[in-house]
Amino acid sequence: MKRNSTIGFDAKYAATGDATLSSYARFIVEAMADACPRRSYFRMYIPDDETTAEYERIASKHNIESMRPDGFVWRKASWFWRLYPIVRDLKRGDVDLFHSLTEFVPYGLQRRGIPTIVTVHNLEFLRLRRFFSPLHNLWRRFTLLSSLHRADRIIAISDNIKHDLVHYLHIDSDKIDVIYRGCHPRFSKPISAEQLREAEERYHLPKRYMLFVGTHLTRKNLKTLIEAMPNVDADTELVIVGRATTYTEHLKTRIKSLGLEDRVRMLHGVADEDMPAIYHLATLYLMPSLYEGFPPTIIEALSIGIPVIATKGSSMEEAGGPGSIYVEGTSHEAWSSAINSVLRDQELRERMISEGKSYVSRFRPEVVAYNIMNCYKRIGIDINE
Repeated sequence: MKRNSTIGFDAKYAATGDATLSSYARFIVEAMADACPRRSYFRMYIPDDETTAEYERIASKHNIESMRPDGFVWRKASWFWRLYPIVRDLKRGDVDLFHSLTEFVPYGLQRRGIPTIVTVHNLEFLRLRRFFSPLHNLWRRFTLLSSLHRADRIIAISDNIKHDLVHYLHIDSDKIDVIYRGCHPRFSKPISAEQLREAEERYHLPKRYMLFVGTHLTRKNLKTLIEAMPNVDADTELVIVGRATTYTEHLKTRIKSLGLEDRVRMLHGVADEDMPAIYHLATLYLMPSLYEGFPPTIIEALSIGIPVIATKGSSMEEAGGPGSIYVEGTSHEAWSSAINSVLRDQELRERMISEGKSYVSRFRPEVVAYNIMNCYKRIGIDINE
């Protein structure tokens, strides 16, 4: 007897490392599987055999299955399999609904009668065009519009994304549901004194530091943070955790020119399981990015219980809530002033922590799953029946 519903996910990124799209995909699949342990079946479609331990942990749940291309040819040409042949596998697998977590919708789903939902994560190519080539922007616009028009409904991970879809791409607002992402449950669990001590020793963390987590990209605006440091209280350091890029050398040059070698530290290759402790030991979390679709690191920081200062605009205020502080992105004077105000005012810090913890309750996995189930229901798939 067929289960009530079978939901297929484009889980290409779920199987890979812990980048933003990867962690989002795994969070959504696990949240849905936990919310519907008996009523539905979830199938993750991935293009190859390379997976992470975190992916395999999720795939081992009793109501989740991991599916790869069927046959030697499609395994070798997995990029093409995701364009069209995957639809045959979806139909043969009796999938009731296909949910793309990657912003891409395969061709042919409508002809096969399989309703489709696509999630949109990031529209930086519309807001920060100067950071990308014209060819990149043209191709991104074409492929995204194609997926959006072929999908039955669209999930935007923030109101900011929905606004841009309507304003820049002229998508019907009634077709879009805003459903925020959450963060890994590890950021809501208690952290032992032993875990804190081990992280402190392993990464040689300073006694008092502010934290940024993210890849070193120009749009992350780390240069402004570094330039704010000379005016920040001298007993406070800046720790930058994330993947290095060619831009990293520019940052190091600026650090050296300002004489900040002893006050700015860069950590690469930090283990996922150590991140909660690194957040917990920080005095303040900083998000200076010029654009974010919806920054999960802000939610992680608030869940752990540290105050947040972020850039005005984009989706930062949606993630950080009313208890966080927001400043002009490229003004290092504004950043140093806001940082010092929090560092020097314990009452303000405690209020920001309290309000932040209350605010992030809306990003719990069960809340996100409930909202996604309502989205499914709008196109006739009720997995609660």
